Amino acid sequence: MSDLLASFKKTLKQRIEDGLKHGVSPEVQKQGMVNLADMMVNFVNPDTPEEALVKELWEVADEDEKKTLTDLVYKLGQSD
Repeated sequence: MSDLLASFKKTLKQRIEDGLKHGVSPEVQKQGMVNLADMMVNFVNPDTPEEALVKELWEVADEDEKKTLTDLVYKLGQSD
């Protein structure tokens, strides 16, 4: 696993744990992730082909698909 991916997973896991410790439910955390992704798609230009792919996937996804993508990222943040 690349250092960047490992760092992302570590940071994501920590943020999820911090939210839970402060009483933020997984559902609220996931909705925040959706809101953040919506803003990033509109205001951040992708720097890599992988980021461009994720941006395009998000743009073509319907609400249920966005929820699925968010659930997967959240799940990734809970894995070791």
